[in-house]
Amino acid sequence: MIANDEELRATYEALGNLYRAVASLRQTVLPTSPRQYAVLAEGPLDEISKLQSEISAYLGLGQPTADAPALREEPPDYGHSNG
Repeated sequence: MIANDEELRATYEALGNLYRAVASLRQTVLPTSPRQYAVLAEGPLDEISKLQSEISAYLGLGQPTADAPALREEPPDYGHSNG
């Protein structure tokens, strides 16, 4: 479970890595073996779904839970402030 904005940032990076892995499998494996692609992509796709759920819970989207923070009015500032 994501506990702070730094973990949120790391989760976004992990999602990017997983999407790139699936895209690579799609290019290299899918053309020759759709079945093998489905098997190999299953794990990363499951992890993507899990991480997206954790992001939604942290941001207060979807089903509210007792430990989920309130919906944020602004996205976290990752040190990219203008000024």
